[in-house]
Amino acid sequence: MGIILSKPEIYVPETIITNHDLEKLVDTSDEWIVERTGIKERRISFDLGVREMGAIASERVLAANDVYGYEISEVIFATNWHDGNKEFPCHAGFVAEKNHIASAAISDVGGGCTGLVYALRQAYNNMLAEPKLNKVLVVGGERLTDMTDYSDRDTCVLFGDAVGAYILERSESEEGIINNFVGGEPDVGDANWPSGFLSLEEKIGIKLRDSKFSTEEVDQNYLIMNGQPVFKFASRVMRHAVHEVLEGTDYSLEDVDVIIPHGANMRIIDSADKGLRKKGFKGRIYTNLERFGNTSTASIPLAANEAYKKEVIKRGSLVVNVAFGAGFTFGANLYRATHTGQVY
Repeated sequence: MGIILSKPEIYVPETIITNHDLEKLVDTSDEWIVERTGIKERRISFDLGVREMGAIASERVLAANDVYGYEISEVIFATNWHDGNKEFPCHAGFVAEKNHIASAAISDVGGGCTGLVYALRQAYNNMLAEPKLNKVLVVGGERLTDMTDYSDRDTCVLFGDAVGAYILERSESEEGIINNFVGGEPDVGDANWPSGFLSLEEKIGIKLRDSKFSTEEVDQNYLIMNGQPVFKFASRVMRHAVHEVLEGTDYSLEDVDVIIPHGANMRIIDSADKGLRKKGFKGRIYTNLERFGNTSTASIPLAANEAYKKEVIKRGSLVVNVAFGAGFTFGANLYRATHTGQVY
């Protein structure tokens, strides 16, 4: 008996911010952005918050798997909180109400960009511990553009908005989720970064207000990042998490068909790819970071959805999700794909 993970379904906003759009807002260039991040465009939501986008992605994954709301026993929403006035009560409750899910456990998870990995692990462990939990809905989503300062060229080129959703359910015959691994290293920053190398800071920044990219000065919490220590941390722990999630299982790195990384920076992904191949990895690392930017907890389902459609992930593929994020956090999920690349 196993606990299987569905093909994720997603929601992405229609409005695209290209590198050329950003050139009009801040001192940057398409060449500078691509060289340092690999990102060419990202999406931004002006009309829907993360919970509204989450409700849509959840509706799609329920429909794709012929699951009714009353069949869901628990809803877990992974996201990065930054404004308590908009995020109380929990997003999971909003998603449950919009999808006619009654009498289910509801909670949100905050683990930086690793939040989706944490949420899948939590759902899996809950199902192992509680036999009455038959189906769990896990959502990972962000509206990072809402806390992005578009006068800060080091961060505004990175982030985009999106949501992805999975269903976990029991199976009598499928292997499904095999193992999970999570870890953390406190981000204490230094004298110049007292709140951490990747954190929030209240300041006056520039926000985008509409699809024509009009701007406004707003005093609020914004993402701040010291890129060099974050890069060093991420490059190291991405490889570490992949090795750790395989530890103690019947599988080795050579058995892995596909790795779906959190999409933060192509240089981090390329560095991990080279290191893992030296240790025997022969599969494929799949990301669509270049078209969606860093969507944090949404980046894994966003890439996995596309990987299924392109049959990079096939039924029976051995897959690793791997992520790293603010906190600092890191982690991985190892699973056997049980769905096909059918477009629902």
